[in-house]
Amino acid sequence: MSLGGQETVEGRLVAALRIVLSSNMETVQKYDLSTLQSLDVEAPLGVANDIAVFRTLIALCVIALEHFPTKIMDDESLLKQGASGSTELAIQYRIQKKCVIIDVMKNLSRRVKLLSSKETATAEG
Repeated sequence: MSLGGQETVEGRLVAALRIVLSSNMETVQKYDLSTLQSLDVEAPLGVANDIAVFRTLIALCVIALEHFPTKIMDDESLLKQGASGSTELAIQYRIQKKCVIIDVMKNLSRRVKLLSSKETATAEG
C-alpha cells in the first residue's frame, strides 16, 4: 500500500475496498477499474460505501503509525539532543514518513466530513 505522493492512496487499494465494502455486486460491475480506483470520482458505489472506505483507510493509517517505535515528539526530542549524521537523517526520514501518513489521514477525514454532510442533506431532503 502506498500513501501520499501523486495519489493520496494507491488506487488499487481504494478500488479493492470499494468492492469489498459494497453490498451490491451488480452496481460494482457497472464501473470500470479506473473509476473504482479514482478518488476524483465521487462515491461511485454510494456515499455510505465511500465513507466506509475512507474510515477503513484512516484505520489502516493509524495502524501504520502505531508500527513506528516512536512518536513524532520523541523523534523531535532525539534531534534536539543532537544525533550523529546518519542517525539524524534516519530520524528526519521517519518524521517525514509519519507526516505523510498524518496528511493522508487529514485528507481522508475531510472527505468523510464532506460526504457525511452530503449524506445528511440527502436524508433530510
